Amino acid sequence: MEGKELLEAEDRADSPSSRNEDQPEASRGGQVLGPAALWDLLEKKFLEYQQLTYRSPEERRESLLSLLPLFLKAWEHSVGIICFPSLQRLAEDVSDQLAQEIQNALAGKPAEQARVAAGQLLRWKDDVGQDGYLLLKSAYVLTGTDSESLGRVAESGLPALLLRCLYLFFVFPLEKEESSDGDVQVQRMFVQMLLNICGDPRGLEGLVSGSELQSLLIATTCLREHSCCFWKEPTFCVLRAISQAQNLSIIQHLKATDCVRLSLQNLSRLVDTLPAPEASEAVSLILGFVKDAYPVSSALLLEFENAEGYPLLLKVLLRYDRQAPGDADPHLEELVGLVVWLTTCGRSELKVFDSVTYPQLEGFKFNHEESGVTVKNLQAFQVLQNVFHKASDSVLCMQVLSAIRTMWAWNSRNFFLLEWTLQPISQFVEIVPQKPAPVQVQFFQLLEALVFELHYVPHEILRKVQRLIKESPVPSCTLVALQSVLRIAGRDLLFTDIFRDSGLLGLLLAQLRKQAKIMRKSGNRESSLGIQDPERELTCVMLNVVVALLKGSVRNAVVLKDHGMVPFIKIFLDDESYRAASLSILEQLSVINAEEYMSIIVGALCSSTQGELQLKLDLLKSLLRILETPKGRAAFRVSSGFNGLLSLLSDLEGSLQEPPLQTWGAVSPRQTLELVLHTLCAVSAALHLDPVNSDFFRRNSLFEKLAEDLCLLGCFGAPEEEGVPRHSRGDTVKARPFADFLSAAFSPHSPLPPRTQSCLQILCFLDSMASGTLHLRRDLKESLGTGQEPTGEKGEAGGDPQGNFKQWTYLEDRTEEGETVIMHPGMVCVMVGLLPRLYHEDHPEVPLDKFVSVL
Repeated sequence: MEGKELLEAEDRADSPSSRNEDQPEASRGGQVLGPAALWDLLEKKFLEYQQLTYRSPEERRESLLSLLPLFLKAWEHSVGIICFPSLQRLAEDVSDQLAQEIQNALAGKPAEQARVAAGQLLRWKDDVGQDGYLLLKSAYVLTGTDSESLGRVAESGLPALLLRCLYLFFVFPLEKEESSDGDVQVQRMFVQMLLNICGDPRGLEGLVSGSELQSLLIATTCLREHSCCFWKEPTFCVLRAISQAQNLSIIQHLKATDCVRLSLQNLSRLVDTLPAPEASEAVSLILGFVKDAYPVSSALLLEFENAEGYPLLLKVLLRYDRQAPGDADPHLEELVGLVVWLTTCGRSELKVFDSVTYPQLEGFKFNHEESGVTVKNLQAFQVLQNVFHKASDSVLCMQVLSAIRTMWAWNSRNFFLLEWTLQPISQFVEIVPQKPAPVQVQFFQLLEALVFELHYVPHEILRKVQRLIKESPVPSCTLVALQSVLRIAGRDLLFTDIFRDSGLLGLLLAQLRKQAKIMRKSGNRESSLGIQDPERELTCVMLNVVVALLKGSVRNAVVLKDHGMVPFIKIFLDDESYRAASLSILEQLSVINAEEYMSIIVGALCSSTQGELQLKLDLLKSLLRILETPKGRAAFRVSSGFNGLLSLLSDLEGSLQEPPLQTWGAVSPRQTLELVLHTLCAVSAALHLDPVNSDFFRRNSLFEKLAEDLCLLGCFGAPEEEGVPRHSRGDTVKARPFADFLSAAFSPHSPLPPRTQSCLQILCFLDSMASGTLHLRRDLKESLGTGQEPTGEKGEAGGDPQGNFKQWTYLEDRTEEGETVIMHPGMVCVMVGLLPRLYHEDHPEVPLDKFVSVL
């Protein structure tokens, strides 16, 4: 029974219809044959085919073609796993037959007709004449099996014929472009066959057996407009595969045929007429052959150089400068990468003399030998350098800067090899103002990399940057340069000396003096909120650079003072945009003259208007930083600092009464309390661990003056309220601990009236002053500033409603046993004097005489 079924399957394979791939699957009595049975059947049929030596060539052809559907069926059912002992012989016969079919199709025909004939031969057809397609698909399968089968294919002469067909397909497009699924499938198999052949040395030899490779490669550079779009990408794919698989034989073949020279000549003639991406793709293909051949032989590189390859690269890259701005083109990135590779090609290392200018950052070693690729080809680098000089396109220029950064990453010595020969960065500084803003930003990031990554101080380049800052007509570029200098200046204290000795500090001071005069003349009108003003931003950065140059440098502070800049810095205090930097500058000056700083700050506090609350707060915060030093506390006393702060409190008269005075209508109670807090913090800091100041405060009756000024705020009761009889309710109302009221005073849901809350908060401030700790607990300003439930630990939102209060004396440090040390008894007296004024009719339990015992 089984033999009968096999014979039936053989008969179907012999029948003409069996050569149609769409026929029903081979079966035994209606059952589908498995992969093993199919391979056995194929082996038997193939042995019979081999015995037909006495048959005519046409009969042998027909017999071979009748086997192919069965071979493909077995392959498909085996999921690509071939179990066929005669595989190499089949590969030889199939490739020989396909080569013969192609030769017959092309023989004696002009190129255009040969192209049509080749396409018809290999195309799948639904009716008749599928021989070429079956041979193509079978050869495609066989070239992907093993190296021996691939070698048989290579020896048949098929590789050169396939390359000739690819040339015809690419160079001579059909009037009606291929687009059907069948055309795509044929193209995929055809290209994959060639890619498989490139992986075999014998296949490569077959590709160069004629002139097809030379013709195809040259065609990619001279027939751009007339080539077949459908076959363009496959053609480049195959050529790149050949390039990557180059051996000495292919290199010699290309050199002997002047392929690189002729291709470059074609591109040189057409480059001005081609779109930039197409020109870039074509030259990248040629340069790819040069690159891939270089490890084996430098012959193609020499031909590239002798054929004016570098000028062509420059022309192609500059084509991008003339096209519409857009995203980065992958062909541009590829070409720039190839030029970067070219910089590494050379016979010997570049030698330069040690031209390092000192001083340098700690850790810098020029003579340290580093591993990594070094630049050897200055001619190639000059292509990139000239592109940056001539181009204005941001994408193109940024590609060049990225390429330079890549070379530095290879080996830090590349910076010195290039800078001490071609001076690219030094030259770029002079032209960077003419480049788009993104290019300016990236350039100065490149400059910063020298300092932050190479630990090198480029003195000459920095001098040119300084000249740019002084002379550039482009404010945006000056701004970017200054921002870069600001970051560099903060890298190491060495730069405070470098930028002073180079004259940058003096240059900035002169510019700031000029700007301050303009502000004084114009009345210091601030710009509208949210509107960017480049001039203001530039001034702000200049101030911040000066701040960076003053930090840790007494000499620079002296330079600023000798330039007579103090009065001009005071002008910047009035503008909130400049205030932080201006205060920082004045704080640095306090190192050499604390009295002058104190007189400026105290004077500014006293002369500020009621509406300048933020100015007062900023001045007080700065003052607190200086009061941390003994020198600052002494200068504060000498400069009438105590009187100035108390006058600041007296200026707040009526700001906390209900309703507030008309002059304070626009100021909320929490804003007033924040100002009171910072003022009292400053007094506390001035008294902290300073017996001289404490004695001065006591001898000049300033405790009493403080009590008077606090009474004038308006939250404490008027003197006539002191005599209101309270005994009628005092016997029935139970007194509560003072700490309870302090907790309620800072709660957003307190039942106490706002006026009473304000009084209790001020008493809490005074209590901390008595223990000498108020200036150490300035974090309470957060709850005052937001008017919301205070936060817990620093950096957390929400949490314990009393989180901040636990840091205060009455809520944590102070115990019922009275262990808190009273540093300033005078503050207790101030509290005792204010307590009788705290009475409120709605809350008679607050705080009566029982509070005195608590204190």
